[in-house]
Amino acid sequence: QIRVTCRSASVIMGGAVPLRARLTAIFGALVLAPDTMLLRLSAFESSSEWLGSWGIVFYRAWGRLVFIPLMYILANGGRPGAYLDAVRALGAKRLWRGAALYMVQNVAFIVAASMTYIASVLSIVATGPLCSALFSRLLLEERVPTHTWLASLACVGWVLLIFADALDSGGETRHVVGTSVALLVPVGTGAYWTFCKANPDADMVPALSTSGLLGQALALAVVFTADERSGDAHGRAAPLVPVTDDGGVAVTALVFQCVLVAAAFMFLTIGAKDVPSAEVSLYLLMELPLATLLVWWATGETPPWQVFVGAAGLLCTMGVESWIGITESRRESAAEKAAVVDEIHAVVDESRGSEQP
Repeated sequence: QIRVTCRSASVIMGGAVPLRARLTAIFGALVLAPDTMLLRLSAFESSSEWLGSWGIVFYRAWGRLVFIPLMYILANGGRPGAYLDAVRALGAKRLWRGAALYMVQNVAFIVAASMTYIASVLSIVATGPLCSALFSRLLLEERVPTHTWLASLACVGWVLLIFADALDSGGETRHVVGTSVALLVPVGTGAYWTFCKANPDADMVPALSTSGLLGQALALAVVFTADERSGDAHGRAAPLVPVTDDGGVAVTALVFQCVLVAAAFMFLTIGAKDVPSAEVSLYLLMELPLATLLVWWATGETPPWQVFVGAAGLLCTMGVESWIGITESRRESAAEKAAVVDEIHAVVDESRGSEQP
C-alpha cells in the first residue's frame, strides 16, 4: 500500500509542469532570436565567405568553452566544483561523443547561415524534432506516432520548395551549398538529442562546452590548410581577424553571439528538464519569424517568395506537429493519473474489507 501511494504521488505531481520551467524555456528561445542577426553583422578581413564562416565557428566555439562552465557554476549556487563534478559524472566517452554530435550541427548551422538566406536555414533547422523521432525509431526502437510521419512527408515538400529557389538563384552556388549544408543541422540535432535520450541519467551540459574545443580545432584546420588569398592583408589568418572599419560592429556582434548563444542553451537545457520536448520545440519555432524580421531590419535581406512560402509551410507544419504532441502527452498523463486513482480506491476498498469482522 505504501508503495502504491508513493508511486501515485509521483505520477500525480510529475504531470504538472512548473511555471518557472516554462518561463525559463521561453526566455531561452527569445534570447536565441537575435543570434542570426548578429551572425550576419559579423565580418572578417578574408575575401572568402566560406573561410569567413569558419572565423565565426572559431569564436563561437570559444564562447561555449568559456561561458557555459561559468553559467553552469552560477546556476549551481556559485560552487566552483559543480562543473567538474558534472564532467566526472558524465565520463570521457559520453563527454566526447556528445561534444562531437553537437559540434556537427553547430558548425553546419553557422556555415549554412553564412552562405544562404537565414529564413531558409531556420526553416530547415525547425525540422530537427522530426529527425530526432526518426533516429529514436531506428536506434532506440521507440514508436513514432502517425502524425510525425505525416509531418515528415509534408516537411520534405516544403524543403524541396526552398531548394527550388536555391537551384534557381541565378547560378549562385553559395545558395545551393548553404541550403545543402543546412540539411546537416536537423540531422545532427536529431542524433545529438537521441544520444541524450539514450543516456537519461547524464547531464550533457559539459558536452556542450567541450564541443567548443572540437569546433576551434576544426576551424583552425580549415583556415590554415586553405590556399592563401593574395588580396587578404593578413594572409591565412584573415578569416580570424574581424574588420575594424565598421565602427566596431563586427567585434560587438561576435562578443554578443558568444554570450547570448551560451546563455540561451543554458536556459533551454534547464527548462527542458521539466518541460516536454514537444513543448520546447514549439517555443523554438518563435525564432523563425523573429530572427527573419531582425535580419531584415539589420541588413535588408529579403528572401524570394519560394523561401517565404516554404518557411511558412514548415512553421505551420511543425507548429501543428508540436501541438498534437503536447495534447497527446497531456492526454496520456491524465489517463495515467486516472489509472493510479482507481488503483488507490481499490487498495482503500480492500483495506476496509479486511478490517470488517
